[in-house]
Amino acid sequence: MKKLFKLIALCLFFLGCDGKVDMSPKEIKLDRDVCAYCKMVISSANYAAQIVMKDGKHYFFDDIGCALNWLNLQEAQNEAVIYVADFKSAKWIDAKKAYYVSGANSPMHFGFAAHKDAQEGKDNLDFSHVKKTILEKQNETRSMAHHMH
Repeated sequence: MKKLFKLIALCLFFLGCDGKVDMSPKEIKLDRDVCAYCKMVISSANYAAQIVMKDGKHYFFDDIGCALNWLNLQEAQNEAVIYVADFKSAKWIDAKKAYYVSGANSPMHFGFAAHKDAQEGKDNLDFSHVKKTILEKQNETRSMAHHMH
């Protein structure tokens, strides 16, 4: 009976009181956590991203480009929540609501920095533009690699 109680308590802890999965972001352990896509150690909080899948599993990334390429390979990609670090504060923000500036020196050279607020004097790009640009670049790279073999 004690084991059953512990099991129920554990389930409630992971699911929350209302039985819903916790989809909120978790903190990355810099220089310890590894990018789920490129397998590099995440060393810059300002460009980091994370994806929470519908089962509550968190995946960390060193660059928004890695996150979007990884997500593109997943079956349940439409049910995932994507977070990016605000470039200035490194606090988590909803990737779909962020403003992006291109030309950034991001870890994997995808070149986008996310911001909570629109950046004055810059071209503020939305999430759909960034996603389209990154996935098109990935398809071009794959296509070129395929023709080289």
